[in-house]
Amino acid sequence: MLNCNINLGDIVKCKKTGEGLQSIDATAHTHIHAANTRAAFVSLSTELVKLSVSPEMTAECGQRVILNCDVSSSRNGLLIKHMEWFHSLTSVCSVDAEGKITHHTQTLSDFYCEYQHGQLSLVFARVKPLERGNYTCKLQSNRGAQHANTSVGLQECCGVAEGVWTRDRLTCTFKHVYPDGDVHWFHGSHKLGRSGKQHTSKRVEEEGWLTIQSYLERKSPHVPYNCSLMSAASGRYIASPLVLNLESLASVGTQGHKDGNGVASHGPVWTLLCISLLLAATLQ
Repeated sequence: MLNCNINLGDIVKCKKTGEGLQSIDATAHTHIHAANTRAAFVSLSTELVKLSVSPEMTAECGQRVILNCDVSSSRNGLLIKHMEWFHSLTSVCSVDAEGKITHHTQTLSDFYCEYQHGQLSLVFARVKPLERGNYTCKLQSNRGAQHANTSVGLQECCGVAEGVWTRDRLTCTFKHVYPDGDVHWFHGSHKLGRSGKQHTSKRVEEEGWLTIQSYLERKSPHVPYNCSLMSAASGRYIASPLVLNLESLASVGTQGHKDGNGVASHGPVWTLLCISLLLAATLQ
């Protein structure tokens, strides 16, 4: 008769009545059994709780974006202990077992988080360049831990484009620009070559937007100029403001003919404005 003491991962020791102690190496067998037990536990945990997030997206300029993180379980009795959104490695917001939301990121971003019925939502009023990148939602529950990843991109954008005609120069300013870009000047429909009479400066704002300003030494006072911002990403023009000499247009208007009631006609002014607008449209 054999009397055996078996411990998981140890040598199985057996003693037979009337004979010396005999050892049987059962280490390999018990290790396999332990590995199978762990694998079954991991598989069961994965099936009991599931985490899903919004798919990857590219936001349009000024678009409101919502990232949802949803928890579901194949069985009743799921208890959520903690959920949290991360931007790369930085915690954005979290919710505890009582449903209390905490915002962690101290930035200029105008985001906020909402939570209801196992869904933690990260809401951006308008996606900014610094908010692009990878996002991860993490879960801790009585059924195990899970995480899921997504990402947010940003399309080409120019929030403000304005042109000013002063006595000695023409100036164009582009604000809330993403990504980088180059300014091209046009005189009527003719594209001007780069010269020492054109100067462009750029600066990065706190939210990651670019402000691009370009000026051109003044030449012809009568034909309007156009400054067009070409995106470095796509090579297309994303903004093309006209730069008009309002004093010159006013003088042309006052020289218009008068009707029978003595009222001056401003036909030449409006004709020039319409032609300029058509040129700007064709450049885009």
